[in-house]
Amino acid sequence: MTDYKMLGIEREVYFKTSRSGGKGGQHINKVETKVEAWWSVTQSTLFDDNEKERILQKLANKINKDGFLICTASDTRSQLENKAKAIQLLKSQLYELEIRKKLV
Repeated sequence: MTDYKMLGIEREVYFKTSRSGGKGGQHINKVETKVEAWWSVTQSTLFDDNEKERILQKLANKINKDGFLICTASDTRSQLENKAKAIQLLKSQLYELEIRKKLV
């Protein structure tokens, strides 16, 4: 996997939002700040078949039956920040597989 692929992954991700659980004030339980980043491994145009197969094998416990890798973030009160964290989590999971040729 080359780094330019990681830059383009945002175009293939779609987001679902929901209310964060736990304690909160008047604001936190009314706003959808929890973010799930959904990325389809099988439908991705960024990776070749060998890379997709490796992703599916190595992350099998994190990929649902429809072939989506789902990363969740609910650390902050900002939906935008949680989106960025979810994308970063997704990227870090792919980087850990060491599919890329070299890190920059």
